[in-house]
Amino acid sequence: MNISSGIGKSALIKEFVKQLRHDIKNESPPIIHASGKFSEQNTASSPFFAIIEVLESLAFELSHNNDNNNDVATEQMEKVWDKIRQSELVGPGKEGDLILRATFPVLTPLLDCCCISNDGETKKTNEEVSVHPTMSAIKECTLQLLCAICGGLEKPLIIFLDDLQWADEASIDMLNTLLTSSELKNIMIICAYRSNEVDVEHSFAKLMENVVAKGGDSVEKMELFSLSPSSITSFIADSVKKDEDNDVAELSSAVYQTTMGNIFFTKQAIEELVRKNILFYDMMCFEWRWVVSKVELANNMSADVVESVLGKIRDLPEEIQQLLSLMSYIPNALDVKTLTALMSRDGASYDEKQIMDLLKQSSDEGMLLLVSPNWIFAHDRIRQASLRFASEKSDSEETLLHISSVLLSEGGNREWCQYVAVDILNSLPVEKTVCKDLVNLNLVVSRLAKNSGALGKENALLHKGLESLKSSGMVWKNEYYQLTLQLYDALLVSEYSSGSYDASRAAIDEVVQNAHTEAEKLNAYTHRVMCLMSEKGEYSKGAEMGIEILRNYGMDIPISPTKAVMAKTEMKFKVALRNRPISYLSTLPIEDDPLLALCQQIDICALYSGKLDVLKLLNWKIVQYALKKGTISTNMAPILSALALMYVRLNDVKRANEYSAAAHALNPRIRDDKANYIQSEMCVSLAACLLQHFRSVTDSFLQCYKDFKLIGEVEMSLNGMHGYCQCFFAAGCEVGPLLESKLIVVEDYCKMTERQSSFLLFSMFRQFALNLRRPTESPTKLIGEAFDEEKVLSGLEGNAHFMTIRDTSMLRLQLAFIFWNESDMISLLKILEPYPMQDQFVARLHNRLTFVGSAAFALCHKKDCGSFKELGEKCLGHFKFLSKSGSVNAQPVYTFLKAMKNPSRDAFKKAIEACAEVNFVNLEAIANERYGAFLKAQNDEVAFKECITAAYFLYQDWGAHAKALELSKQHDFLEGSRRQKARSFANTIGSTHKTGSITSSGTAEEMSPKKAFSFNSTLKQRKLISLERKS
Repeated sequence: MNISSGIGKSALIKEFVKQLRHDIKNESPPIIHASGKFSEQNTASSPFFAIIEVLESLAFELSHNNDNNNDVATEQMEKVWDKIRQSELVGPGKEGDLILRATFPVLTPLLDCCCISNDGETKKTNEEVSVHPTMSAIKECTLQLLCAICGGLEKPLIIFLDDLQWADEASIDMLNTLLTSSELKNIMIICAYRSNEVDVEHSFAKLMENVVAKGGDSVEKMELFSLSPSSITSFIADSVKKDEDNDVAELSSAVYQTTMGNIFFTKQAIEELVRKNILFYDMMCFEWRWVVSKVELANNMSADVVESVLGKIRDLPEEIQQLLSLMSYIPNALDVKTLTALMSRDGASYDEKQIMDLLKQSSDEGMLLLVSPNWIFAHDRIRQASLRFASEKSDSEETLLHISSVLLSEGGNREWCQYVAVDILNSLPVEKTVCKDLVNLNLVVSRLAKNSGALGKENALLHKGLESLKSSGMVWKNEYYQLTLQLYDALLVSEYSSGSYDASRAAIDEVVQNAHTEAEKLNAYTHRVMCLMSEKGEYSKGAEMGIEILRNYGMDIPISPTKAVMAKTEMKFKVALRNRPISYLSTLPIEDDPLLALCQQIDICALYSGKLDVLKLLNWKIVQYALKKGTISTNMAPILSALALMYVRLNDVKRANEYSAAAHALNPRIRDDKANYIQSEMCVSLAACLLQHFRSVTDSFLQCYKDFKLIGEVEMSLNGMHGYCQCFFAAGCEVGPLLESKLIVVEDYCKMTERQSSFLLFSMFRQFALNLRRPTESPTKLIGEAFDEEKVLSGLEGNAHFMTIRDTSMLRLQLAFIFWNESDMISLLKILEPYPMQDQFVARLHNRLTFVGSAAFALCHKKDCGSFKELGEKCLGHFKFLSKSGSVNAQPVYTFLKAMKNPSRDAFKKAIEACAEVNFVNLEAIANERYGAFLKAQNDEVAFKECITAAYFLYQDWGAHAKALELSKQHDFLEGSRRQKARSFANTIGSTHKTGSITSSGTAEEMSPKKAFSFNSTLKQRKLISLERKS
């Protein structure tokens, strides 16, 4: 809503809700409505000010605290509680519950109600666990809470946010998430702002542009105008008790010319005329009268509404003036206790009863409103007038010092008191404050802002503290040394987190040049390496810089190590371990170690720049360092898991297994360090794909996606979802609507975070699934409602084009093999042939090589395709190596590739049985169809039909209904066919080995093993399968 101040938007919304509630019958649940209002001072105060007001109102409406609930309303409340309890993120005891309690304490009554189950059992929340949520976590938790609330309401939730031109940065960020989310339904959010205070560069203008672009028909823009002259005339006639509008024509004309129809200004103008006795009540005639001309009427009205209110304040008693002045400096609603402390100054003493009397007088004058138990200004223009009145006083600076003192002493656990106090003190001249105290306060409140996700506010407070320190001339001096170091350490992290890498480097240089010890420089050195990685992706330079820095700490590592150096360092590493497994590290005590934090960043640089020898050397030295010290830090888990990834890249299955198991053993001990825990879990999941069944790690990748999303690591979050999709497809999980709905949510996340390349990736995954599910004229082309390959590729160039064409060709090759389009297979094989045979995404490499090898062997006998045989042999060798190493996933592919290379009844039977054993429904269906084609060529019609029938039902199990429909059109005998009891065709022709069965409704989650992660159990599983085969 585009609207000017004083037009009556709040009254309009109240009337709107009132009429809606009136129209609803008594037996229906009431409409839930909550509102919040920003003010000009809120922007500089605590974050989420108006949003907190909304959440506080919702908590009251939907908790036991509301005694006005009837049976219908209570039933609706319980539905909302159930929805919150069922939430995977914000349910009782979940991480999101703790984040919401820490960020928005006003939600505690509602969240406490959700801890009580329907049978009366109370589920305790772990209040002792401290959380330091990121902005991403706060946004996601708030979104999921509102989704749960709206899901439990019969009628849409109505939220009204006023004066968004003054919204703080954190609130705008939050609203961007809420207003563009496809998950949030059954809600109406009304945002009001003043267009004259919002230009194209304003953050709210950018928010509106984004919301309108993404919201489409669900967004409506309204513009409200001032009242017309006739409406103002009617209003004035009613106010002065005149029956005819003509009786007040002259008065209303003068008022309208001054106020231009603004109803608040109109009321103030009339009051001003009354105060000046221009408009008066004639006791003789018993009517309101004026005896001056229209010109004189206009001259006696202030041209500005604030000036008009200011005139009224000047006529009020001195005590009320003082009360309004004190309140004008504080943006929050105030209770009587705080106001009593504020008024008691300069020898004056007040009790709460006296303050209550003053508040009631102010309310009678139309200056204040009671929003129990607090008091607020009746209008923001009244606050502005009161602030102007207060600033005219000569003792305004002493007043501000008094207010800040009261807020810090009386505030208690109210964080907003500290926000307001520090803003007031920062506004005062340097000589009026105590430098050390003010810098400390800025540091304390900046941490509060950081924990609330308000990084912009945190950064601003740190700069204010630095300004105060510099103005005192005490930077890096004597007793201010530690304070300066703390300030710069916090500032360099803040600048880095906000993407201001130049500013972060300036703070880093300040620490490196002035810190006394190497230990005090570690944080700065670590972020120097991180800036290189994050700003330009210069991993090679980051590794070289990090190695150079480590020499200051006794770790001498050559950037190009010789074999002799490698051998010598490895020997020292083995001696330090003393025949103990690498997992021994996970048993050592944990304590903070900034040096290991630096090593972790160097690890990442070395891994992504391909400096694997440097990575080995560094980590051998890290292990020696940790064993000598006798302790580790939480950074050790991601360090170990990064080594596991390195060995994955080197195809060293044994060592990848060892380091992954060690990291996995350490992870439960570092859960409180969320970032390191999730990073380690992600790497462990990637390494686990070497041996573990793909189905068993889909949940791990999905959880990594959610967890990284919560801590604001967008790229890592999307990598987690990428891993989930690749494992999902490789395991043959059902490509149904559930997968598509997840992909749509991820696509929205990519749009919101402006990750175009990831958006393209997930939209092509969705199109791949749609091509399998829905019949289309060209099923081997990725063109449809989710993705248009030709259009996308035409807009890309360079590495983006190179990587995108790899991904699209990989998916298209699968489709071409499934729908058996030989010409497409040939062209796609030629595209994919140059790509390397290595990939740290094991599942992605698995999917690519499975169908590259299958298509290569299928086509190598054709003209001009002889080179494909060598390509197929490479793929076969890859899966042979992994099969011998114990990979559950590689064995069925290996047997199928052998069958495609040298087709025979026995080869296909083994391939089908191997696929059935590990529940690779997709590959089992394909193997059955290829076996059927082989049998057709052998003129075995009966076995051919049985094989095609098995493939037909397996494709349906997989969710590939378009392929199943194609088979039914190609083979008339499928009409009226009935499913055989056994899943695998191999079982129907004499095999004694019985395999598991998956129905078409089975999901990855249902099939995922519930046992704890174990590489050894996987190896045992492979041995058991081999023994069963032999028997």
